[in-house]
Amino acid sequence: MTEPKTRRTRNGARLPADQTTPRYLGENIEKDLREVSERTGGGTMQSRILVAAIALFAERGYENLNMRTLAGWVGLKAPTLYNYYASKEQLLVEAIELGMTDFFSYILDGIEDVPREDRLFEIVRRHAGYKMRHRLIARANDRLIDPQFARMFLPEDTARHFSGRMADYRHTVEELVRDYVADDALVSPKVATIALLSQCDRMAYWYDPGGSMTPEQALEQVTILIRRMLGIAA
Repeated sequence: MTEPKTRRTRNGARLPADQTTPRYLGENIEKDLREVSERTGGGTMQSRILVAAIALFAERGYENLNMRTLAGWVGLKAPTLYNYYASKEQLLVEAIELGMTDFFSYILDGIEDVPREDRLFEIVRRHAGYKMRHRLIARANDRLIDPQFARMFLPEDTARHFSGRMADYRHTVEELVRDYVADDALVSPKVATIALLSQCDRMAYWYDPGGSMTPEQALEQVTILIRRMLGIAA
C-alpha cells in the first residue's frame, strides 16, 4: 500500500499525510492518547476522540482538520464520528475543555492536603512533570489555548471561559509565591509567578526523553532554578 501524499492548504502550507497511526510532530503519540483518555474518561471513545482532536487541531489547524482523518485515528468511520459530536466547533470546545481539565486535575487534585510550606514546589513538580511526561499533548494543548487561536476560532464567551480557568490557576500559584516574594520586592509576585509557570511549561519543549537526563534529574534542575529565582536556599 502506498503512503498517502502530503497535501497543501489553500495558502500553500504543507499538511502531514493522513495516517491511521496517531502521530504528532512526527512522533507516535498512541501512549499519550491512551493515558490521557483513560484518566479523563476511563478510556471511553468520547475521551479518545477528544484527545486525538487536540493533537490534530494543533498540527493541522482548525480549518484544515479533515474529520475523516480524525475518525481514522480512533478507528471509526467518518459518519459515525458525528454520532459523538455534532459539529467541528463542538469538538474543538470540548477538546480544549478536556485538555485543561486533565492538566489542572493532575496538578491540583489533593493539593490542599499538602502542607502549606511544601505546596508550591509540589505544584512545580506536578506541573513540570506533566509537561515532560506528556510533552506532545502538552505542546498541542498550548497551541489551542493560545489567545490568538481563541480569538480566531472560539465564540467570545467560550474564549473568556478558558482564559478565566487559566487565570484562576495562575492566581492559585501566585498566592503561594507570595509566601516568598513580598509585594514591594524588586520583581513582583505576579511577574515571579509568570516566570515560574513559564519554566514549568518549557519542559515540554526542551526535555528530550532520549537524552542523557532522567526525568527526575530534569525536575531537580528546574526546581533548583525556581528556588534560586525566588531567593530560596537550595
